[in-house]
Amino acid sequence: MNNVLPDYSHAKGETHRGLFLRYLLILIGLLICTTSPARKKHTDPPFSPALQQLYAKTDHAPYHLRHAPVIGISTTYSHGSLSAGYDCVKAIHQAGGIPILIPSTNDPTLLDAIIRKMDGVLFTGGVDVDPSFYGHDRHPQLGSVNNERDTFELMLFRKAFERGIPIFGICRGMQLINVAMGGTLVQDIPSELTSDIRHLQEERGTQGTHSVNIEKGSTGARMFGQTTLSVNSFHHQCIQRPAPQLKVTGRSPDGVPEVVEGYPKHKIFGVQFHPEIFAARDNDATMKRFFSFLIEECKQ
Repeated sequence: MNNVLPDYSHAKGETHRGLFLRYLLILIGLLICTTSPARKKHTDPPFSPALQQLYAKTDHAPYHLRHAPVIGISTTYSHGSLSAGYDCVKAIHQAGGIPILIPSTNDPTLLDAIIRKMDGVLFTGGVDVDPSFYGHDRHPQLGSVNNERDTFELMLFRKAFERGIPIFGICRGMQLINVAMGGTLVQDIPSELTSDIRHLQEERGTQGTHSVNIEKGSTGARMFGQTTLSVNSFHHQCIQRPAPQLKVTGRSPDGVPEVVEGYPKHKIFGVQFHPEIFAARDNDATMKRFFSFLIEECKQ
């Protein structure tokens, strides 16, 4: 008697195909359930029309600043809060950069980590620099000082200088750069210098009150595209002795330094006036060149 076993291979193949199809149908069903309008409606939070409109604007914003340089802006710490003038933020954004406010700190490790994320740094205006940092006694007409800010900005300058990234300064920012590099300041122009110019103007910031003459062939002349500027003026201190690695390339008619630069060796530039006010509030084409130049320097 021959014991011949039945051939079940075909039947087994059919069984496997059946199981596969069954699991496939189950998977498709689960996908349909999880993506159905009823399910989505049930899980979505109840956004108000105003919030929906805001999110739609946020989600569809063009990402044209993907490769824009990041410009760190120094801040002031006072009474538990940080602050910075919005005109600088707006002017940098208009020029095609990404403005970032750098928090005031005296932690060198944190500053080192922050500065590595920056492509350039802008030191802004503010109160007087403490004369102890340039080896002078306090003048009777010295204005307010902020020791926390002095410490923060001098340490920040050191980190930025070590990295070799562009460093720009406005008003106090220019003075701070000079002090950080070994220069000194006149603590009070009215009592220490002879001048017919009011460097602390009462007029609005978008009104020029005196001229500045810039050396031909300098970085400043190339930046602004001219050698004579009409500027605003909100300071009572100025550079006395320029730091060894800085050169004064612009002065007001009374001789007060108004433009300094470290070019060509260092990408450092400072102005005693406030181009951000003209640029942000009046869309002034000449003063906008200050920020456009900063952005271009940070791209190199």
